[in-house]
Amino acid sequence: MEGAYDRTALWLPLLRELTERHPGWAIWKNVDSAFAGTGDVDSLGPPEDWDAIRAVFEAWAARNGLGPVIVCRHIPQGPHYLALDPDSPFLVQLDVKQCGTWRGSTLVDDRDLQALSERDERGFRRVRPGAEGVIKLLMNGTRRGGGANEEGLRTKRVAELLAADPAGATAATRLVGPARRPLQRGIDAVVAGRWDLAAMRRVEAWCLARSLLEPRTALSRLWFLYHLAPRCPVVTLIRDHDRIVPEDRDGWLAEVARDHEVVTTPGGRDPRRAPYG
Repeated sequence: MEGAYDRTALWLPLLRELTERHPGWAIWKNVDSAFAGTGDVDSLGPPEDWDAIRAVFEAWAARNGLGPVIVCRHIPQGPHYLALDPDSPFLVQLDVKQCGTWRGSTLVDDRDLQALSERDERGFRRVRPGAEGVIKLLMNGTRRGGGANEEGLRTKRVAELLAADPAGATAATRLVGPARRPLQRGIDAVVAGRWDLAAMRRVEAWCLARSLLEPRTALSRLWFLYHLAPRCPVVTLIRDHDRIVPEDRDGWLAEVARDHEVVTTPGGRDPRRAPYG
């Protein structure tokens, strides 16, 4: 994509440092798109570590000439740490959440992720492929009503992830408690190139029922979707503009600064006036 560059060498020192400093932290999805220069790093970690993770992110941004750093706290499950890149229009984004939700209830939290994670050969902690496939099967591959989202299944490489690590996929079925057997049938169907509608409807029904026990989770999600998200320039940029910062960086940052922390990184270049490309 125009303006993007391979950020693998940029990201790796940060991810390795977080892995060493914070045993409860791990990546739960999408690291490859971040390395490609267009996506974000989605991670889970305990709330007591968030401030320390932020400090590591800010120091890393300063060392690499990124900035200013933006802290967005509008997402209910945890903060987003972002930085502008003078060499690209795409935001650099690290999300740190306590949990990931699906159908109004908690699907996976930082403690669950520890049991489903492994040390990547590149030196950072991440969810194992089969478990990532299960998470994406639900979050990206299943439409409301239990039907298949073919585009989500394809773009998120769900079948490939599930097939690469069957044991990890089976281990992740415990995330849906009593619905683990229907979920396993759904997994087996996807790997075989099919879709088990009845099984996925049972999984969805159980998660919806579980949401009744987590009213704050469901309500916070609704508040975010219908009140906070439309008013947040950071969330709008992420959701509607593929993380591409407007050419008028000064104007966008001024809007962001009204209800976000915007931190100048010592020693970093000022990307608001720096060309990229």
